[in-house]
Order: sequence, then C-alpha cells, then structure tokens
Amino acid sequence: MATSNPGWDVIEEVGGSARMEALMRAFYDRLFDDLMIGFFFAMSDKEALIASQIDYVHAHIGSRQGDYQGPPIRQAHQKMPILVGHFDRRHQILIDVLDQFEVPPHVREAWLGLDRAMRDLVIRQGDQAREEMGYEVFRPKE
Repeated sequence: MATSNPGWDVIEEVGGSARMEALMRAFYDRLFDDLMIGFFFAMSDKEALIASQIDYVHAHIGSRQGDYQGPPIRQAHQKMPILVGHFDRRHQILIDVLDQFEVPPHVREAWLGLDRAMRDLVIRQGDQAREEMGYEVFRPKE
C-alpha cells in the first residue's frame, strides 16, 4: 500500500505537526458527527484514532518516515459491517478535508491513493454484512 519514496515528508508538506493534527481533528470530527457513518465511531477514542491515523499516513506516503504501530487495516476493521457506501462516504469526507486544508496536489493524490487501497480490505459485501449484523439473508429457492 505504500508509495515509493518521493523525497517529501507528508507532515511537512501539509504545514507541520500542528497543521497535520488540526487536519486529522477536522476529519475525525466530521466522521464522528456524520449521520451515515458516525455510528461506527460512537464507542471509539477520538484522540487515539487521530494519533494512529497520523502515524499511519506518515508511515505510508511520502518519504514514509513515520512509525505505525497499530494493527493491520483488515484486522482493525474486520468486525465492522462496512459497506461500499460507508467507505465511499468516509472517502468523500477525506477529500473535503484535504481540500479545506489546501493540501498540495501531490500529497492529496498520494493520500487518496492510500485511502482507496484500503477499500477492499475493509468493506463487506451485502449478504456478509447482514449475516454479521444478525439479519436473515434472503436466498432464492433453487
């Protein structure tokens, strides 16, 4: 999922540590408050998520100078019934926040590429998600 080493540091490119934290805080504030996906975050520690996401992004794009110690993406999300629409909503919020913070185009593209690469690791297909949530899945008789 990581990009090649392009010689730039993502934290410096967005304006330093304080600006990166402000960007992530804006992102997670929107995620927590979102009507479509906020329920995924209801029992989460926002501060821990912000710190972890900063480490993850820093370790996976740009010169990859960060040190991400969290669980693998698939493992961290495996118990969540994340559908395509949920993922797409989160991705759009990321786009909006990156635009709001006027992230440089090369950083924006690398960051969105990293985010898109997570898609197949976290989403569930409809039947799988419904079964995991305890809903009966309709199966036509053969």
